[in-house]
Amino acid sequence: MDYVKKRVADEDPKLLALSQPRLLKNFHYFAEIAMMLIHQRSVFDQELDRIKLWLQEALYGLQVDDPSNAHYS
Repeated sequence: MDYVKKRVADEDPKLLALSQPRLLKNFHYFAEIAMMLIHQRSVFDQELDRIKLWLQEALYGLQVDDPSNAHYS
């Protein structure tokens, strides 16, 4: 989550190259994850795949330049 916030704050050119519908989709999934964390909702095993999908969608179009920073997603 911090990785996405940093990329947006830094106005990452990769994000700027995405279409508006794609950016909205990224934001939607970022918001879903954020709301889950804010409400401290418990995660059950069957939800892990959905959370992984949300993270993939929130990170769409971004690359982790340094694999050691991958934990920021």
